[in-house]
Amino acid sequence: MKKQIKRNYENIIDDLEKIIVKLNSAKTPIEESINLFEKGIKLSEEADKELIEIEKNIEKNKKIKKSVSEKIDIEKTFKEIEKIVENIEDQDISIEKATEYYLSALDKISKIESYLKKAKSIIKKYEQ
Repeated sequence: MKKQIKRNYENIIDDLEKIIVKLNSAKTPIEESINLFEKGIKLSEEADKELIEIEKNIEKNKKIKKSVSEKIDIEKTFKEIEKIVENIEDQDISIEKATEYYLSALDKISKIESYLKKAKSIIKKYEQ
């Protein structure tokens, strides 16, 4: 059984270009042309998958950078969280509203945590 090695996008494109050159050659027999065409289709599908994976990684990195680089007024955010907690403690609110408040507070706490982790890593760099 042949072991498949994951190739990067550039290698796939290089192989496709070689196939195109052979297909454009008048010296390539028809049977070989058909085989090259089929191989080219498979390579183009592989290239599409690789591009999708690259795009996913780029989007993931953008989201990470955006969430980490966001500046936070920690004092203001803690006050917002305190207000949310007060609203949750109100016995006259619905479960849906309490859930909404909870998720909002959780989001704010997560942002503060991310911000503080980034600040800690920056401080460590300067301490060394």
